[in-house]
Amino acid sequence: MTGQPYMAAHGLELKTLAGYAYKGVDLEASRGELVAVRGRNGSGKTALLLTLAGRMKSTGGTLAVGGFELPRQRAKVERKVGLGIFAGLNELQESLTAVYAVGAEFELFGRKPKREQVLAYMRAWEIDDIANVRIKDISAEKMAQLGIALAFVGEPEAVVIDDIEDQLTMSQSEGLMTMLHRAAREQRAAIVVGVVERGLADMADAKVFLAKEGE
Repeated sequence: MTGQPYMAAHGLELKTLAGYAYKGVDLEASRGELVAVRGRNGSGKTALLLTLAGRMKSTGGTLAVGGFELPRQRAKVERKVGLGIFAGLNELQESLTAVYAVGAEFELFGRKPKREQVLAYMRAWEIDDIANVRIKDISAEKMAQLGIALAFVGEPEAVVIDDIEDQLTMSQSEGLMTMLHRAAREQRAAIVVGVVERGLADMADAKVFLAKEGE
């Protein structure tokens, strides 16, 4: 741990008409720390990650992020927590090139960097080799890296990432975990990542297990 938790959830739950998406979650994440949320597909990982980021409203328990209480202060939390790419939420237009997508993300934060500056940013995240590649033609591994890079454009204090295993080998996923671990330290960000494999969760500083309802 690296000080007081930036994110602190206690007894957190989300109940829907179909049952609980997740229930009884206790999680703490400090700045500079990588925390893994492990669970099988359908265990509620994505819903929990979006709740931590202030993009989804919980129905029970308590959650504080950066000193703000959720869901009451969701708008303030959203500005401090970066998102990786989440299917159905912030997917990129397939016809765009990667460099255009990154540049557009900078503009969302009121910055208009030159192309050379955008390329330098992409180089730091090891994705400058796909700068001129259209989103639809980018490999799954590079798309995951691009999603991580986009999440950090606004210099957030925390970041949530999902799907670092989708269509990837274990070795590729381990590489992404190493990248996230380094980013947590260098960017002083609290990072929470959703994973399925135990080996990936073991690479994090701390981990939380989510069981599917009924398990």
